[in-house]
Amino acid sequence: MLAAGEASGDMYAAELLPRLTERLPGLTTFGLGGAQSRAAGMDTIVDLNQVSVMGLVEVLRHYGRLRAALDELIAALEQRRPDLLIVIDFQEFNQRLAKAAKARGIPVLFFVAPQVWAWRANRAKHFDRFADHLAVLFDFEQPLFESHGLPTTHVGHPLIDLIDRQTPDRTSARSSLALPANGPVIGLLPGSRHSEIARLLPIFLATAERLLASAPHRHFVLPCAESIERGWLMEHVEAAGPSAALRDQLTVTEGAARAVMAASDALLVASGTASLEAALIGTPMTIAYRSSPLTYAIASRLVQINHIGLPNVILGREVVPERLQNAATPERLSQDIEELLSRDSDAAATQRAAFRDVRDRLGTAGALDRLADLAADMVSE
Repeated sequence: MLAAGEASGDMYAAELLPRLTERLPGLTTFGLGGAQSRAAGMDTIVDLNQVSVMGLVEVLRHYGRLRAALDELIAALEQRRPDLLIVIDFQEFNQRLAKAAKARGIPVLFFVAPQVWAWRANRAKHFDRFADHLAVLFDFEQPLFESHGLPTTHVGHPLIDLIDRQTPDRTSARSSLALPANGPVIGLLPGSRHSEIARLLPIFLATAERLLASAPHRHFVLPCAESIERGWLMEHVEAAGPSAALRDQLTVTEGAARAVMAASDALLVASGTASLEAALIGTPMTIAYRSSPLTYAIASRLVQINHIGLPNVILGREVVPERLQNAATPERLSQDIEELLSRDSDAAATQRAAFRDVRDRLGTAGALDRLADLAADMVSE
């Protein structure tokens, strides 16, 4: 059984499944996932769109739906009795599912550690309640959990493999997306959850209006995440009231977020895995995020690090501007993008140089192969 409640986890699950099948002939899989894991052969008894929300207020608002999905997955655990449960990130939900599995004697492999180095550090000592083995992305996480007696393996970050294999070059990306071969292109990536898109998309489109007003030849591209219905996204685009000029200069793609990143000269990106993908591709960006005021107030009291953008977290300094809450305004974001596009500024070159350091710090290729080996060993045991 696999549980991937977010777009990034669904991508990792889809890549992991053929590796598991190669090591475990006759394997069948079921659980929580999305379009990518379904395409890879998993029986997704709960779709990730039923559970993909972020933030305290948002979780409370959708509690009934989340509880129903968790109950359905726990019922499947009891009925199908898998040899192993692999949970991929999506911490609060997956910890509850994992705890239910352990209570029923089903071993649990947890992939992606909770960011105890960012907040609630005392949780590391209790994580053995949720996992029999923990596979982590970063080498500094392994001793944090092993010191509390939890078997932990540093497998590395899957994006090292996936970015290099799945991302086209700039020319091919623009051609595949029917974008202008020349001239500035700006990517708009407001997230993969309905709640964050609803908050960020109007701001991103208003930013695009300002950027277009100063240079009418600029083109904008908005990928529709696979976890989002295109009709829903277009309703929100229309609700933002784009000008005729922006309508002419805006391309909405079906997925293809990495091609958008590769094709763009600069990006507006919601905080999350997409910021790390963009860094590995090498496209300069500004990170923006808004949550409910209550969620932000609580999180800001608990967080123990100075940055939320993954490239900045990994480097320990702010290389990419982070515009959060009331700072995420069209005025501020358009200024950031103007600086990245300016020939008189070294902002873009500075980011690209730092992104090479990000790649170096993520370790070597082969993370998903190491994860599949670990899973197969646990099944054999």
